[in-house]
Amino acid sequence: MSDYGRRIVVDREFETTVGETSRLIHQEGLKIIARVDVRDHFWRDHSHDFRRYLLIDAWSSTLAVEALRHNLDVGPVLPITFAIYELADGESVVVAKEPLAPYASNAAWRRDFPELATMADEEAERVARVFAGLTKRSRRTPSLVPAA
Repeated sequence: MSDYGRRIVVDREFETTVGETSRLIHQEGLKIIARVDVRDHFWRDHSHDFRRYLLIDAWSSTLAVEALRHNLDVGPVLPITFAIYELADGESVVVAKEPLAPYASNAAWRRDFPELATMADEEAERVARVFAGLTKRSRRTPSLVPAA
């Protein structure tokens, strides 16, 4: 897939969106393994002010164990990365890169690694349910972010 991932604009302020997204991630049985405050990093590293922007990496421990049993090189593409940022009008955006992206959409990869493809599909369904939960709080429908 050449897109960044799923995207939704949520009609809620940033902190509320972060809390709701984190709750939905946990509700789906995913574990948050990293949180990066991009705004804070930009300020510390470059003295540059930036909008509130948070990266959350989450994964399924079960997927991680099974995927790594099949192929040790798959580790870097296992986490689901959620980016949450604020818009000027008080809304927030959530963008998510699903696990095993971009391989999951590659027919040859799916044929060569059917177990991993099945796991990727299951995890994509979890991400879809997180977005469905956020959609209840949104004025706009989810979309895909086009490649830059």
